[in-house]
Amino acid sequence: MNRPTTGLLALVLTIGLHSQFAFAVEDSTSQLATINKIIRGEGKPGETATAKNGEVVYTVLEDGTVEIRNLRYNTVQRFGTIKSNDNSRSK
Repeated sequence: MNRPTTGLLALVLTIGLHSQFAFAVEDSTSQLATINKIIRGEGKPGETATAKNGEVVYTVLEDGTVEIRNLRYNTVQRFGTIKSNDNSRSK
């Protein structure tokens, strides 16, 4: 590949990777905020948010565990969050 094509390819890939944030509508912005809140451990049990593509669902379970379900690949991940004032894990 010559240099102009390589530069253009890099630009197109960069715009493509970040376009979901650049062209986000208000609803998807609120979903992104909810997803961030859930991942940080600030969500309430039963709270759910879906990624923009609709394939990934984030849910706070009753015990505070976060479940990430990928509908496309039929996978599930669960993890516990650490509260910001919880120093018991740092010892």
